[in-house]
Amino acid sequence: MASYDVFDTFMDPLIRSLKNHLGCTYDDANASAADAVFAYLRHPERFDAGRSTLWNFLSQIARRRAHDSYRSRTSRTRREKDPRTISEVHPSAPKDGVEGFAVVQQRLERLEERIRKAGLPQRDIAGIRVIFLHEGRVPAQEMAEALGLSHLPPGERLHQVRRHTERLRGLLRSLYMEDSDVDS
Repeated sequence: MASYDVFDTFMDPLIRSLKNHLGCTYDDANASAADAVFAYLRHPERFDAGRSTLWNFLSQIARRRAHDSYRSRTSRTRREKDPRTISEVHPSAPKDGVEGFAVVQQRLERLEERIRKAGLPQRDIAGIRVIFLHEGRVPAQEMAEALGLSHLPPGERLHQVRRHTERLRGLLRSLYMEDSDVDS
């Protein structure tokens, strides 16, 4: 098929399909569908008519692009809300380096104060310390030791470590958000 024919024939149905079945916005569906069509036009040899129809081929590419876009967007949103990445996601201007560091330092001190005031048990504070020390990539064994879960069987221990790690991350987020509300 000629480039125009492929674009004209498949763009609108791909957009409708992505909007209806994946819940994409029009802009996301349009971008994913266009990526799929252009991927086909750049490398038409990758399409094998003996394996599937052109519709299925383009639809699969568009769905994958939409999923990738969604994952990227949610990861970015999660990173921006994570209190540990505030200085990485929102770096200050170079001339404000010292002032920016002072602001981050003040926020961390206020976060520490909120943690103390929250009256958390020692094991939760130890778990939060592990989260900060490893910048969010929490080793299961170290977290199990901090939370006093080393005695559990491996499957149960891993389940409990994951549960407590997510709980502590949520607690950290809420404490951080309270602090951000005070700044506003």
